[in-house]
Parts: sequence; structure tokens; C-alpha cells
Amino acid sequence: MDAIGDAIGEAIGRFADDPVAGLVIRLIGAYVVLVWLAAALWAFVDTRRRSPNLIAAYASAAIVVLASPLLFPFAIIVHRALRPAEYLSDVRLSELRSRALEAEALTERCPDCRRPVDETWLICPACRRQLGHRCRSCGGTVALDWPICAWCGADLDGSPHGDGRRDRRRTSRVDRQVSARV
Repeated sequence: MDAIGDAIGEAIGRFADDPVAGLVIRLIGAYVVLVWLAAALWAFVDTRRRSPNLIAAYASAAIVVLASPLLFPFAIIVHRALRPAEYLSDVRLSELRSRALEAEALTERCPDCRRPVDETWLICPACRRQLGHRCRSCGGTVALDWPICAWCGADLDGSPHGDGRRDRRRTSRVDRQVSARV
């Protein structure tokens, strides 16, 4: 048995003494160290993209570095299992999309062409559909289906329910501008 062990040791010694084999061994070692450090950099960048916490990014990279060149694949597996599922940019984009959809859903639209319209407009500028009309008592914009004016209380058929005058303190700037044009 000792003869076999001596023969294997002698073969390894001759292989290690060969300058080309030594160079190959050093290149393989350098490659493993380079991949190890690149994995630590990847863990840092990946955690920065997925978490706003800077300490988590440094801790993730430190775990890969401290795992040594031999155990860093296990550290990468642990990193992949524990990291957040989504990138921060995807989370922010999702929030922006939902806000945009919410804002669009709350936007008043023309019943015919479905284009956005302002609540003070009397006619849709795209399809020319009548959206509202003016109160004869106060000049406020009222919807077509309102039975009385919300601004002055006047019956839109002609008889006032209130005093027929508009409360100027509640008049919005837009209504004043629209009233001035008419």
C-alpha cells in the first residue's frame, strides 16, 4: 500500500514541478478568486437594487467575502433565497402605474368620445356634445341632469328655491373666469 501512495505522491510532485502545470494551477486559482470577488460585487449590487437599506447590501457582500473562495457558492444560494423578490424600480413603477390609473379613473370624461373634460366646460371640444349649461340666476355651470342650481339654489326651470344670488365666497376662480367670458 505504501508503494501506491508513494507512486501517487511522486506523480503529483512531478506534475507540480512542471512550469506549465504550475502556471495552469495559478491561473485556475486566480480565476476562482476573481469569480469569488465578482460574486461579492454582484451580491452588493443586487441587494442595492432590491432594498433601500444600504447596510443590507454591505452585509450581503460581506457574507459572500467571508464565505471564502471555497464556500461562496453556498453564500450565493443563501443570498438568492433571502433577497427581496422585486427590484425597487419595479415597485416604484408599479406604484406610479396604480396612481396614474387611479387619477385617470377619477378624471371626468365626455359620455360620447370618452376624452377628458373639465367639470366647468359646457361643450366637449372634441365631439361638441353639450356637457352642461349656465344657471340663469347666477351664471354658474350646472350639469344637464341637475334640477336645481347647486350654487344659488335656483330651480333650473325658472323659479328660485333660494334667494337667487350666488354666494361669492364659495365661487371658485375657474367659475369666475368662465362667467366672465359669457
